[in-house]
Amino acid sequence: MFVGDRGLGIGSRVKGFQKYGGRWKPQKNSLYSSVLITNEHNTSQTCLYCFRKIFHPLLITEKEGERKVKRRNGVFQCINKECPSVKTARNTNSRDTLSSLAIGLAGLSRLLLGTTFPTFNPRRNVNDVENFKKHAGNFLNKKSA
Repeated sequence: MFVGDRGLGIGSRVKGFQKYGGRWKPQKNSLYSSVLITNEHNTSQTCLYCFRKIFHPLLITEKEGERKVKRRNGVFQCINKECPSVKTARNTNSRDTLSSLAIGLAGLSRLLLGTTFPTFNPRRNVNDVENFKKHAGNFLNKKSA
């Protein structure tokens, strides 16, 4: 089980409300399965098909002759024309589903390759990108025994 690290803020305040977090939830889950805490950086802002930034779609409504533009916060939409999800008309995704899949993908790459995707690394540099490519290539070319 992969758990994001952003929900572990103990005693921090979010918009005036107390944030109840801590290590109790991963510890509770670790009684029944293995738990790996992963970095959540950019997991809710990245398209998992092209690894580019995604946006909230806008909804234009007209009421009593007046147009209003509303942002849909529960979903994300990729607008990269080269993205496979855009080409197949499946470019709108639920926020929670996308984030949980991205956390799982980041955790799985960390577990299998020993490094995370450069997109999800908060301190990314050129060496990290090359290191990821090297580890991914070695993993793909590894022969099973």
